[in-house]
Amino acid sequence: MAQTEPAEDPGELPYRRHGIPALGFENYWYPLLLAREVGRRPKAARLLGRDIVLFRDAGKLFALEDRCPHRGVKLSLGACEYRNSGTISCPYHGWVFDGASGRLVAALMDGPDSPITRKVGVRSYPVREHAGMIWLWPGEMAPTALEDDVPEWVGDQNRFFSIPMYTDYRCNWRALVDNWGQDHHAQYVHRSSPELLFQPVLPFALTLEPTVLPGNKGIAFKRSGGMTSAEFPGLGRFPNNEWWRVMKPTGRGNVRGFQESKAHRVYGIRNQSEVWLPGLVVVGRLSGEYALIQWAVPIDAGTTRCFNINNFRRLGRWREMLDRVHYWLWRGWAHDRIFSDQDKVLVEALVPGPERLSRSDVGVIYWRKFAGANARRPDRPAEAARDVA
Repeated sequence: MAQTEPAEDPGELPYRRHGIPALGFENYWYPLLLAREVGRRPKAARLLGRDIVLFRDAGKLFALEDRCPHRGVKLSLGACEYRNSGTISCPYHGWVFDGASGRLVAALMDGPDSPITRKVGVRSYPVREHAGMIWLWPGEMAPTALEDDVPEWVGDQNRFFSIPMYTDYRCNWRALVDNWGQDHHAQYVHRSSPELLFQPVLPFALTLEPTVLPGNKGIAFKRSGGMTSAEFPGLGRFPNNEWWRVMKPTGRGNVRGFQESKAHRVYGIRNQSEVWLPGLVVVGRLSGEYALIQWAVPIDAGTTRCFNINNFRRLGRWREMLDRVHYWLWRGWAHDRIFSDQDKVLVEALVPGPERLSRSDVGVIYWRKFAGANARRPDRPAEAARDVA
């Protein structure tokens, strides 16, 4: 009897045609954990479907494949038994691995002259600590400079400080990045969030003009036109009788004049919204004193770690203290929890299947084409952005 091929997951169809992998683009730096989560005690982590162990020793940070090649036990269950040697020991038979190279330096139960040490090792990963986070390069290519993949003001201790946090979503990373592609969902979903509750509804039915950023880092979205209310035949007006919206549009509600803003002149943010490879959104504010990065980190095919990296301009010791208090009492709750959780509920509830995209999905379509055509990989040297029209 002939064997039939398994049916393709319908959720893969919108991405397969553009070459966007379920486990993410390999050859980029990703934030993985908060720096305070990793000490000398080994810490298990997962990125792009790979099991990884992180640990510190001899004043350095290391990342290795989290599997001993002897009998398959996780190295994260072991310990840094030999202090200041930069090694980690498997808890089963005492195989000891060098954190920098992954080379097996001793098989304790075999004795000091074991020949297996010349034949065995585990994969080591480039890893860095930056802006209060642990960053890891999972790709096969030689790593680029971390600063190539991260906005220049992240970790600039003289001008800015960052407050990062993350939440794990039960969805594929691509659904979360699509959600950031200016698909107009914010005008409907987030109008009830605390930070927008009293402001006018964000303009909808906008004209969206995506443009490629220098160096093919990603795309920027220029928005124009639109409306904040409209009459729908047979239904009535949207929004419907929301009399409490009395505040002036600020933050997300003000989409005009960005190129003349303090954010552009002083903070160095070029656009109010940019989506970068491998899957992050950079959101500026007109004040120039704050910017948000949300980063979709593929843990595996069904789990995404959403990093919220809040970045504040240093305006003196007392202002920094005020900004930190404001974050913990307001913004961390209002945005990083409630606002983001409104997205979390929806992307976790997506049902894979055919899509019928509309004119509000211009940004999503453009992002998918751009990402598949321009993601970094060994056979794709740096060059001008490929046609994504």
